[in-house]
Amino acid sequence: MGTFYGNVLVARACEEAVPLLAGADVTGYALPVGPGHTAIYPDAETSAPDLAGALSELLGAPAVGTYVFDSDVLVMLVFEDGALRLHYDSCPGYFGEPETDENGDPPALAEDFEFPEPVGVDPDAFLRLAAAPVDRAALESALRGTPLDPEDGEDGRYVFANDQHYDVMAGLGLDAPRLCTGHRYLSWGDMPHETSADDLILLGGARRPVPRDQGPF
Repeated sequence: MGTFYGNVLVARACEEAVPLLAGADVTGYALPVGPGHTAIYPDAETSAPDLAGALSELLGAPAVGTYVFDSDVLVMLVFEDGALRLHYDSCPGYFGEPETDENGDPPALAEDFEFPEPVGVDPDAFLRLAAAPVDRAALESALRGTPLDPEDGEDGRYVFANDQHYDVMAGLGLDAPRLCTGHRYLSWGDMPHETSADDLILLGGARRPVPRDQGPF
């Protein structure tokens, strides 16, 4: 089984963003991920991409709602002033109806099968979310699905969508390990690199997780 997670990145500092979330119906966690950037990890009942637009409008800042599905697909919706600017999908058609043959069976994978090109490859749409100078060519490469590190790839494309997401976030000068996780993993006490459970900012009555190495077993 691959990795599943969703989160929202907003270009506003935690100390500014979190108080404004007090009246919003958001349960989960928040973490700083840059000098003026916050990651919000809504609970499993809330879609991060759907939440991003509302948070962009509420917080008056650019935001991107991200979802990684089974390490196969990276979806990112970029909002500015609450309006959708970009819908990025690393594998368009993945969630569509599967093709079948005349017997209702899935067709055999052809040897010359080619993955679809990502849609929404627009590095400029992410620049207002950057925390440092951006290597635009490297960012565009990651968005196109071309691995920056050959060890992350196979046949010239990323093997895992979470590795691709990591490169996009790192390319923006953000804390990529903190942005490549979601509520479920944090609630299990599975913390990103150089992050402890005490670092989490609790939202909407969420409970602080118990780190795995401090659990009862």
